[in-house]
Amino acid sequence: MKKITFPSLDGTQLCGVWHLPKVATRKAIILAHGISANKDEDGVFTKLAELLKDNGFVVFRFDFRGSGESEGKSVDITIKGEIDDLTAAVNKVKSTGYTHLGLLGGSVGGSIVTLYSAKNQSQLKCICLWNPVLNYDSCFLHPTSNWIKNKVGHMRHDFEKKGWTKFGSKKFVIGRQLFEEMEKLFPYKELTKIIIPTIIINGTKDNHVPFEDSRKYIHGIGEFIAIVDGDHGFHEKGVIQEKAFQSTLAFFKKNLI
Repeated sequence: MKKITFPSLDGTQLCGVWHLPKVATRKAIILAHGISANKDEDGVFTKLAELLKDNGFVVFRFDFRGSGESEGKSVDITIKGEIDDLTAAVNKVKSTGYTHLGLLGGSVGGSIVTLYSAKNQSQLKCICLWNPVLNYDSCFLHPTSNWIKNKVGHMRHDFEKKGWTKFGSKKFVIGRQLFEEMEKLFPYKELTKIIIPTIIINGTKDNHVPFEDSRKYIHGIGEFIAIVDGDHGFHEKGVIQEKAFQSTLAFFKKNLI
């Protein structure tokens, strides 16, 4: 692994990590993490990156602004800013000489990958979405999942009084502007514009993203793999995580050519 820093489109310094295979290749995969997470995704992205690297792919994982080791404050995170960060990561990987690119986005990172890819398909060969947030309304604004639906009222009260709130079990601080953007953006609509190979991999017991959203939105567009008993992010070690990993690897072997 090799850690670097590189600038986003507005100059914000981002931290990234390369995983380089022994044999030279032009094929690279960029990993985009979810909100309140970082480039490691509690070890899941690190482990996945090593698996992909051992199978001949270059992997680049990075921290979005306000996350992990990148500059910025989490309260200032915006969807636009994260799209700019992903754009900078793609530019960095391409400038290093890798010409065949695939993206993988998890959770909110899946929405960022979707929004980016709909407008930049010529830059990519394929995309993989893990439990993606494709409908901001059903996931955040008027959520149906138990983990947040009883908290969204308190969060909105915080936005009105303070302009920020604490989010999730990690008490990650997010600002009102992020929610305001979510009211105007519809990743599931952008997904319909994507014609390059696309797959969604989602656990049947995902407690953050409605499983049926993923099944519904990918229908007629790309592949869908249900990981039986898998939860959000595939942190379960053993059979569940291995199924998600092997499905991901098989997709990139088939389509990142």
